[in-house]
Amino acid sequence: MKKVLFLFLFLFAVSCSKDKKIQPLASIEKIEYIDLDYGKQPGVIINIKVNDSIIAKKLKNKELREFVIYSIKKEDRNYFFYEVWKTPIRKENTFSFLIRTSYFSPNILDKEKSIWNKDNITKALSGDIGLIFNKDSIRVKPGKDRKITIQLIKD
Repeated sequence: MKKVLFLFLFLFAVSCSKDKKIQPLASIEKIEYIDLDYGKQPGVIINIKVNDSIIAKKLKNKELREFVIYSIKKEDRNYFFYEVWKTPIRKENTFSFLIRTSYFSPNILDKEKSIWNKDNITKALSGDIGLIFNKDSIRVKPGKDRKITIQLIKD
């Protein structure tokens, strides 16, 4: 009886110690900031890989109510505009969101803020993303291979 109990405990301990990789519900694959000329408003394109069919369905059905970039100060988030009534562009499991912004434009800066360069913009956009639905919110973290691309007019 002791041998059976010992064997059972051993198997239980071994089965619990295995590394089980859990795939996140969603992850940020790519962030691209495009600083356009004066005729068009600059924007941020964010590609999010969605591994959950319920989230994908909500995005497809235009249930997204708010898009939040958590690395931007709360009081500055009104400089970022996402048209929630539009369905994001989808390619397989990746959804692309276009966020219009004038936040990084030189005429928006006040004396307390530094001049925006590639490093500062990259740092500002490098945080988590929030997808806010009617009764759900999902915090999307960067994927391990996330890319950030900054295109400025001056370059």
